[in-house]
Amino acid sequence: AVVSTQSTGDQIYPWGNDYKRNRMNIWEGNFPNENKGKDGFIGVSPVNAFKAQNDYGLFDMVGNVWEWTSTVYGTDRQTRMPQYTLRGGSYIDSKSGKFNHKADVTTRMGNTADAGSDNIGFRCVRDVTKDELLQLNAKSEL
Repeated sequence: AVVSTQSTGDQIYPWGNDYKRNRMNIWEGNFPNENKGKDGFIGVSPVNAFKAQNDYGLFDMVGNVWEWTSTVYGTDRQTRMPQYTLRGGSYIDSKSGKFNHKADVTTRMGNTADAGSDNIGFRCVRDVTKDELLQLNAKSEL
C-alpha cells in the first residue's frame, strides 16, 4: 500500500488546514537571533517528539528536518551537479514563510547530494500490508 504525506490532496499541513504549534518543530521567535522554543525545542527534535502528523501514523512530515528525496529538482548553476528535492521545511523555517521557508506540505527546494546540515534528514520507508494499514487507522481514531 502507498501511504501519503497528506490525508487529502488539498491540505496545508498533514493533519489539516489549521496551524497547530504542538504538531511540528519550527523556529518561533526573531530569526536568526532567538528561537523561543515554544514547541519545546530549540534545534532538532526526536522523531516522535510530537504526535503523528496524519492518519497513517507518520511523524515529521513538515518541520524538524528537511526530508531528502531521490526526486531530481534541477541542476546547480555553479557546479552543474544535479540537485535533489528536499521537502517539508525544518526547525529553522517558519509558519508563514516570513523568513527562510514556509513549513507546509507543498514546500520544496533543491540541494546537491554533497550538501549536509543538521536540518536535513531522510525517511526510511517500507511497504505496509493492508492489515497494518487498518491497524494504523484504528489507532488514529482513538
